[in-house]
Amino acid sequence: MALASALAAGAACVRQHKSALVVQTPLSPLNRDCTSYGSNSLAADAIFSLFKQLAPCGVDPIPREIATALRELVVKMVAMADGTAPPRFFLSSLDPGVGKTTALVHFVKALLRSEQHEGVAVLLCLSRLEEITRLVEDMGLNEADFAVLSSDEGMNGLSTTPPREARVLFTTHAMVKSRCKGRQFRTAEAFHFQGEVRSVPIWDEEMLPGEVVSLDTDQLASLRDPLRLSHPSLAGLIEGLESDLRAAGCGGSIAWPKVEEATGVTLFAAQRGLEPRHASYLDALYALSGRDVLLRKPHNAKTVISALDTRDAIPDDLAPVVVLDASGRVRETYAQWQRTTGKLVRLPSAKKSYRNLVVHVMDNASGKTAWNSNAAGLALEVARKIDSKPEEEWLVVYHKGANGGRIPEQIKGLLDTNPDRVRFLNWGKHQGTNDYRHIRNVILAGLINYRQTDYEMMARYYGGISSDQEAPKALISEIEAGEHRHHVLQALCRASVRQGSGAECGPCNAYIIAPKRSRVRSLLRKTFPGCEVRSWSPVKQKAPTGQVAKAIEIVKARFSENPDSPFMLLDLRDALGITDISNFKRRIREHKAFKSALEQMGVEEVTIGKGANKNALEMTWKGVALVEGPD
Repeated sequence: MALASALAAGAACVRQHKSALVVQTPLSPLNRDCTSYGSNSLAADAIFSLFKQLAPCGVDPIPREIATALRELVVKMVAMADGTAPPRFFLSSLDPGVGKTTALVHFVKALLRSEQHEGVAVLLCLSRLEEITRLVEDMGLNEADFAVLSSDEGMNGLSTTPPREARVLFTTHAMVKSRCKGRQFRTAEAFHFQGEVRSVPIWDEEMLPGEVVSLDTDQLASLRDPLRLSHPSLAGLIEGLESDLRAAGCGGSIAWPKVEEATGVTLFAAQRGLEPRHASYLDALYALSGRDVLLRKPHNAKTVISALDTRDAIPDDLAPVVVLDASGRVRETYAQWQRTTGKLVRLPSAKKSYRNLVVHVMDNASGKTAWNSNAAGLALEVARKIDSKPEEEWLVVYHKGANGGRIPEQIKGLLDTNPDRVRFLNWGKHQGTNDYRHIRNVILAGLINYRQTDYEMMARYYGGISSDQEAPKALISEIEAGEHRHHVLQALCRASVRQGSGAECGPCNAYIIAPKRSRVRSLLRKTFPGCEVRSWSPVKQKAPTGQVAKAIEIVKARFSENPDSPFMLLDLRDALGITDISNFKRRIREHKAFKSALEQMGVEEVTIGKGANKNALEMTWKGVALVEGPD
């Protein structure tokens, strides 16, 4: 009743101050004194100051759904501070720009003011260290109030307060996962406050409690020489594993040895003195110990076999914890986690209209392979679009590792207008920043993709599917589609999409280059309800002719009829009537138009059988298409 009283008092206070919260059905006031809320004033204090900022007098009122969702978010953080929240992962999936972070800011400010909560401490787990400075300023924190625990000494130096003495401790997702690997959160004393576990952990952005563990035969082979002299027993076990994996082939499973028990070497000892990549391979080697692991052949690999499993990345006893992730409504991992474990609880959310968002889609290959082979053409398309609005700012999201990392320079070099008005953000940095929220033009110069084996292992972890069971293709497809929706949502919401009134997004024009096989148009309509999707036509290029055009049509027809089985290159050569293998390779396989058409169709050359050379064509992108439904 104390919490209900506090909330009622907050509602009464807001009415007395004529805040626009009157659109929210008020609770019956039990205490109308705006300066005293009885035994539990924390919730009312935080809610009142939050709504006063979001809807000051004379400004558009907060829509009822959003007001309810923000209020319930604050209530859950208060319950954690009071020690009354059950041990669950509470997900707030309000869209970017609605007020999740603002609610957090007002809760922390109210908590630090509350005399009844002087011993309550907060742990803020962030994906990006760059956000700490902004949050410290927004929360009005003094140096004595906070500390930073990270691998960046510069960020740690923002405060001289010892982490265990700070009411508010900032850290990173990676730091929590590292310090809690193989142990419970309560034992990670680095995150404690005055010897006790912090009552209010907040996880900003995506939470993935499981991670894929992968180790392939090439990675195993790279460990032999570094370990041969220092740990010969471990090097011998690795050689045996290589042989076992190659003998077993792909598609089945294998019983992984208990590495430390078999060799007498601890992981800590084995990693000592190794370079980081070898240390990470050893981490995977030991993580698989004693498990039945799946064996898979990575896409388009010739002789490499991967051993795959999953492990917990976040301990269960981090709960109760609040997770602030807008992707919660579009990502299948959360839905499966909730369904299979019951540990995830969704807080109230709210619908947001994206009718002010117009997305232009160009059907064109745009992955890392396409940028490596056709960077000039793709960069020219992007540059021409930027030049079409010579006075406006632009944000371009791109593949950092493609084209030797030169994509930004190449695009800027092709501009006829001022390049200084163009900002670049690589995939991997497309979450958790507000630096570009004023920009109304954004280009996704390609989409981010994982390996197909990663989607399978995510489906297994979140769907609760053991290694001796078949993972349903439909579930793998749902996971894959959800990951695409997640990344597109996060990337576009770096720009002015995240602005607006709360109920509606800010005006924005987005441009996406993606192959037709990605079905990105349907994904957009599901991710951004109410948005307008248009076509972005590339500059016309000369159409292929002759045998090349005929080859493209044959491949299209073949995979339209039978997309699930490979098409042997010998059969294509016979259909074209070409008898000379080198002539076929030069005139057809290596022709730019043919290669571009394969990329567009989602078809790649692969190796079928025991040979070393690529001898067949195979569809490689099936997941999103399988879950495609009516627009």
